[in-house]
Amino acid sequence: MNAFYAKVVSGLVVVSVAIAGCSTPVSKTEEGVTAEQNKEAKKAYATEVEEMLKEGPGKYAGSAYNEENANKELDALPKNLTGEQAYQKLVELFAEDYQPYVKKLDAFDTTYTVSGDPGDLKTPSGKQLNVMILIDSSGSMAGKVDGFSKMTLAKNAVSRFASSLSTHANVSLRVYGHKGSNADKDKDISCKSTEVVYPLGKYDQQKFNKALDAFKPTGWTPIALAMKEAANDLSRSNVPSENLIYVVSDGIETCGGNPVQVAQELNKSNVKAVVNIIGFDVDDAGQKALQEAARAGGGEYATIRDEDGLRSYFDSQKMKIWDQWLMWKVNNVSDIIDQFTKKENELQNITFTGLGIDELSFTESHHMRTALSHLENTDKLSSDEADKVEKLITNRADKIDEYRKSRYDSLIKLLKENKEKTRELVEKKGKDKMDEYDTN
Repeated sequence: MNAFYAKVVSGLVVVSVAIAGCSTPVSKTEEGVTAEQNKEAKKAYATEVEEMLKEGPGKYAGSAYNEENANKELDALPKNLTGEQAYQKLVELFAEDYQPYVKKLDAFDTTYTVSGDPGDLKTPSGKQLNVMILIDSSGSMAGKVDGFSKMTLAKNAVSRFASSLSTHANVSLRVYGHKGSNADKDKDISCKSTEVVYPLGKYDQQKFNKALDAFKPTGWTPIALAMKEAANDLSRSNVPSENLIYVVSDGIETCGGNPVQVAQELNKSNVKAVVNIIGFDVDDAGQKALQEAARAGGGEYATIRDEDGLRSYFDSQKMKIWDQWLMWKVNNVSDIIDQFTKKENELQNITFTGLGIDELSFTESHHMRTALSHLENTDKLSSDEADKVEKLITNRADKIDEYRKSRYDSLIKLLKENKEKTRELVEKKGKDKMDEYDTN
């Protein structure tokens, strides 16, 4: 009898174990998902906004959205889904692609461009300014005007002009016709004479005035040769520059050169020099010839009769540069405002309500809630679990909304701060440069 009972009990145990072994898959089918699967679902979706923004694009994101096809995938899901599992599936299907906007925000430029380099401005164009002065030392410059020789008056005016140039400008002094005499026997040597008495460089008052004292009016007038040599001087510089040439003469070319042709070549060459000619006490015929040369050199001709006129002319050249700096300042301040407006609009298009990130988030939430409603209607999850999904969708939208507002606030603040800093820099630089060229 004991043996019989032992066999019965043993058989019951085997049946019990078999039933227990089969119960798990049945439970999965009827009850939906296990705790282990639920735990995995919780880990699968992002909880921080930076990761949320990387979850897309989902299968039906953007233009790929198709409610009918999406519903077919939802219908294939098991019943009794947890809120976490349902939400994870919605993310996989409907998460929008935020990365293009995120990358735009990460690369958003809050700086401003200014014409020229605001850290080391030299001229309104940002280039080195070279001023080359060519002085006629022909015998006729010994003639008197208001009791002084034209040479003396020219030297005084040139000295005043050079001393008032910007500290960033380079200046050079070249003399021509200073050798031999204006006699026929010395014409050859005089017509070959042109010399740099102050090499191109920063202004030094003592050295410059000493250079002015080194020559006297004596010979012929090789204007074309002097301009050719000035072109050679400028061509030796490898620094991008603006080159201005001022030729002071009391007469026309007397050495057979062609100032018109040379001036045109200078202006059209790589050095792109502007040739200005100052006719000092020149007769009508001489004025026409010099005026033609200045026009060919892209510059201007001015006829001067006395010392006041010569000084006024050089002061007017300074005023032109002063005017350039004024316009540089005005134009850049205006351009900074325009740049701010464009950058602000660009930032708003990425982050403002109804645009960019906000538009994607709204679309995403709408698609998720539409799908959630379908899941409820097909009994894929209970109302309690559906509430969990709703909270997760709302939390996602809130975090993305906070992100876009935060990025906008920080970038617009920096954009405004840089606008003011750049504007102040331009205002100060413009004022400083205008003070340098002020003739008062």
